[in-house]
Amino acid sequence: MSILSNNTSPSIAVVKTPFGKIRISAGEYLTRIEFLTEDVSLCAPKTTLIHQVVYELNSYFKDPHFKFTIPYEMVGTAFQKRVWNALSTLPIGTTIRYGELAQKLKTGARAIGQACRTNPLPLIIR
Repeated sequence: MSILSNNTSPSIAVVKTPFGKIRISAGEYLTRIEFLTEDVSLCAPKTTLIHQVVYELNSYFKDPHFKFTIPYEMVGTAFQKRVWNALSTLPIGTTIRYGELAQKLKTGARAIGQACRTNPLPLIIR
């Protein structure tokens, strides 16, 4: 994915999901999904991209095997991106322990855990 230009101002929406509220942030690409507390006010999607994100997330909530097509940009270190890329190649419904993934990537389990914790798109890269 290409880097967002400085001229692209991010758009934000706060929507309700089956498990609580999330904030969706996007500019030219989807860049972040954050889990929020219930006291945060809703904010309707204002861009075509964020409307598409909401549509695809709702499709995913109905069918966990749904394949996302929205363009996204992962912002992180080279190591984090390597971990997130490895996670994105796992078949849907597959689980893997940090230690197993660490062995595959020739690193430590704690480093894998840290990268997973900082995943900016937890519902997309899972």
